[in-house]
Amino acid sequence: MRTKEAMNPTERRRHDRILWLGLLALLLATACSSSADPGPVRTYGIRRLADSPVARTGHVAIALADGSALVMGGNSSEAINTPDSSSTHRFDPTTEAFIAGPMLALSALDREFTVPVLLPAGAFLLVGGGINSGTALGTHPAALSQRFDPVRAEFVRSGDLKRVRSGDAAATVLADGRVLATGGGSADAPFSETYDPATEQWTTGENLIVGRRGHTATLLADGRVLVAGGFVCCTGNGQVFTDTAEIYDPTTGRFQLTDRLAQGRGFHRATRLADGRVLLSGGFAAAGAADVTALAASEIFDPVSEKFSSVGGLEIPRVGHSALLLPDGRVLAVGGTSGGAQAGSGVSATELFDARTGKWTAGPLLDPAWVGVTATLLGNGKVLLFGGEDAQGFPRPEAFLFE
Repeated sequence: MRTKEAMNPTERRRHDRILWLGLLALLLATACSSSADPGPVRTYGIRRLADSPVARTGHVAIALADGSALVMGGNSSEAINTPDSSSTHRFDPTTEAFIAGPMLALSALDREFTVPVLLPAGAFLLVGGGINSGTALGTHPAALSQRFDPVRAEFVRSGDLKRVRSGDAAATVLADGRVLATGGGSADAPFSETYDPATEQWTTGENLIVGRRGHTATLLADGRVLVAGGFVCCTGNGQVFTDTAEIYDPTTGRFQLTDRLAQGRGFHRATRLADGRVLLSGGFAAAGAADVTALAASEIFDPVSEKFSSVGGLEIPRVGHSALLLPDGRVLAVGGTSGGAQAGSGVSATELFDARTGKWTAGPLLDPAWVGVTATLLGNGKVLLFGGEDAQGFPRPEAFLFE
């Protein structure tokens, strides 16, 4: 074999180029290999905590700016015959215990009536009151809203909505801090309106193109809002869940139809992924005349192409679940109910969606699993799982950490 020193200049340049190309190919192969291999995947577990001093179901829960969580209202063990209480409890992630929180200005009762929405500077808004909240005020409960003031650590009434909707509306905080409320109501109302935290007033907006309830409304990275699916009442052929979607542009205040969903659905969940796409999971779909079925099907909306595409389905169909984006970029599906013989039971299985593979995989089991358990992402990256109701309809005090 000839040495490099014995080569002429042309041969040396060719030799060096071959070595460089070989090195470059090796580097590229290594880079491709490491990008294809996501490395070790974190394994999660669920740990049971001490019970809350107050059991709740039909409650709402939200994460606070200090990393803790507040669970509010619902049917509680403090007033077992009242469906919508006004008490709250704060979960402290340091002590891992519940302590009494401030009283609500208006009673609250889960997402069908009350939707919690984060506001700037640590405040949040509860859109809609509990079923009995308007009795003493002589106001329809769906027209009420209240704000949590983080400075005074108390709740205050904060404007009445302009349009009455009977439930299952969606509320979304916009990039400028306003709140957009859409749809809702037994007549699948097309109404929209916006709340301005500076004036604490609601303003009537443009109607949805498709009136709907039980839909999702998700803030996109560019400031627009994706409104997807929902229940659009019924026809002679049975219940109708729409596959239509529309996008709200806050600069014009108008809605515009976009691509259709791969599957008509309602009462599903929508989660904005780390890459800006939106994952739709579970929910109800029509199943013949006057019947519905729980869905396992999942799909993703790409805001760049404005197209929906199917991805791997949930291992267990579920409705009324939580779907949270975790710090590692995966989505946690937990709680809800499934179809079949367990339609009225809580789902003990949890699942994790990986956007890189487009698939759901099994997570740790939640035991016991109650219908109506809430899931709240805490400041430390753990998820508080709390409450729900047992088979007899009574509120439960159990609390867990998904970690």
